[in-house]
Amino acid sequence: MKQVDQQDREFLFQGSVEDVDVFLKRHPSVFSNNDRIDFLQAAREEELLSVRANLFSWVYGVIVDWREEDCEIIRLFGEFLPGEVIVEETDEGLTMSFAGEIYSIPLTFSPNDRYITIRGIANIIQKEFEIRLFRDSYFSDTHVFVLMSCAQWQELERSHTAEVEKIFQKITPELDFP
Repeated sequence: MKQVDQQDREFLFQGSVEDVDVFLKRHPSVFSNNDRIDFLQAAREEELLSVRANLFSWVYGVIVDWREEDCEIIRLFGEFLPGEVIVEETDEGLTMSFAGEIYSIPLTFSPNDRYITIRGIANIIQKEFEIRLFRDSYFSDTHVFVLMSCAQWQELERSHTAEVEKIFQKITPELDFP
């Protein structure tokens, strides 16, 4: 289970160019030395909040392409959930096993299924976890999401209300690929 740690949550909303460098060094499996140079330059020249959000999404983002298979979407989110998440295709859509329960996600077998799947998993895990969309990814064909515990989201909203609203979009019934 991948989990967003406290230090990186704080980095998302606070930090200097030096903190960007520390973040990059803390995640060597994600960022190469060339990435480090490019991001440090961006941190000096661009809005620091946007650079930190971009870095955060590289480490903790769930990337969903518009062509992504629905089973793969659940598998990707499952990497951020405790325990084993099992998904199977059925004639009606998907079944997902999570926390000892089996859930059904009915699909339409159309391009709309990507967000049906995302909303389905969001509903299944909503008592403990929440998925949010990085707003900057919305108008591309690849959307980036972050899955954190409800407690972590509440903490961030209390301490950084405006920034959370600026960076993240809650998953709603209306949200879909544009």
